[in-house]
Amino acid sequence: MSLTHLTDTADRLSLPATQAAATRCKAGFDRLLAANGFIDKRLADDIVNNSHQLFVSLSDEIEKHHVYIVGLREGELIDDGLGLFDLEVVNAMPEIRKDVADGARCRAYELWTASVMHMMRVAEVGVGVLADYLGVARGMSWGVTIANVQQALDKERTAKGDPELKQWASETAIYLVFVKDAFRNPAMHPEMTFTQDQAISIYDNTRAFMRKLAARLVQSSI
Repeated sequence: MSLTHLTDTADRLSLPATQAAATRCKAGFDRLLAANGFIDKRLADDIVNNSHQLFVSLSDEIEKHHVYIVGLREGELIDDGLGLFDLEVVNAMPEIRKDVADGARCRAYELWTASVMHMMRVAEVGVGVLADYLGVARGMSWGVTIANVQQALDKERTAKGDPELKQWASETAIYLVFVKDAFRNPAMHPEMTFTQDQAISIYDNTRAFMRKLAARLVQSSI
């Protein structure tokens, strides 16, 4: 059973020499079972030689596979990137699903600039949705849309009326300023790179911004 499992695993990992050696080993043990446990010299030599060859083949081929070990927290990002970002956010704006998942994986594998690129795409969707919610025009560029949204949020903050809405507008404006400043230099340009601290800060603040937005969208739909 172990050799069958090893053969299947070798096939899945593209280890042809290991797969062939495991098949030969299994054939030897099958002959042993058929002989009711009686081992002659030839069969014993075959089992020993094939087992040694299996060890050598597996050792040689497995070295060609790169294994990246991540910590428990990083593993959670790989397994449940959507949940850790917030499923309510993803459900409210399903178009960000892939970028959220990919951004979490990039963060887990320490691909800092790539993680920022995905968060930029997530935030861009959020800014557009926020513009629609506030009833302002989406501009021809990212910067114009943000400027329009900031003006609308400033009006909400200073207008008389619902204190909860004013508080939301104030907090959302703070996160929006961070998003604008974080992406002031285009992350998609090849010369732009981000450090670990920058990427984690951008990820966390983008998530906070999107959570604020999603919570308001859900509340307004009730």
